Amino acid sequence: MIPLPLSAVLLGLITAALYFGFGQRILDRMRLRGSTAFLILILMIGGHFLPTLALGPRLGLNLGAVIPLGVVIYLLATTSARERKKAALISTLTAFLVLLTDKALPPDPGFLDPVFSGGLFAGILAYLGDRSRRGAFIAGILGILLADLIVLLEISAGDIPQQFIIGSGGVFSGLVISPFLAVILAEGIGEIRERIKRSALKQGGNEND
Repeated sequence: MIPLPLSAVLLGLITAALYFGFGQRILDRMRLRGSTAFLILILMIGGHFLPTLALGPRLGLNLGAVIPLGVVIYLLATTSARERKKAALISTLTAFLVLLTDKALPPDPGFLDPVFSGGLFAGILAYLGDRSRRGAFIAGILGILLADLIVLLEISAGDIPQQFIIGSGGVFSGLVISPFLAVILAEGIGEIRERIKRSALKQGGNEND
C-alpha cells in the first residue's frame, strides 16, 4: 500500500469537515459556495496523481501544480481590482520572506520550512493588510509559486547543471498546505482579537455599572 502524502491527507480531512458543515464561516468570508469549495478540493486532491511534463533536458513541470495556479486565477478573476492588487502585493512579500528564511535558516527550520512558511507569512500579512481570507488563500499559493520561479531564474542565470521541476516535491506540498494554513491563521488571529475586544468591552461595561 502506497502511503498518501501529508498534503493529500490534509485535503481529505478538510473535504470531510466541509461535508459535515464545519468551516462554513470561513467559506462565507472567502465568498465561496460549498459546491465551489468541494470542486477546488477534489481538483487539488487529483493533482497528486498527475505526471511531470518534460519541458527540456533539465526542466520539467509537475502538472499537479497547474491546479493550484488555476484556483488562484479563478479567485483573482472573481474578486475586486483593489483586492487583486493587495493579493499580488502580499504574494510578492510572502515569496520574498519564504526565500529569505530558506536561505538564512538551518537545513531543518521546523515550521519555517517552505512547506509551512508560505502559509504562515501569507496568513499574517493578509490579516495585517485587510483581514482578507481570500487574499490569504491566494498568497499562500502564489507566494510559493513565485518563490519557486525565482529559484528557477537563479539556477538559469548561474548556468547551474541541475535538473529543475517546477512545482515538484516539497513545493507542491507547500502549494496545497500553505493556502489552507494561511486562511486558518488569518481566521484564528481575527477570532482571538475579536474575543479580546469583546472581553474588554464587557469588562468595561461591568466596571461602569
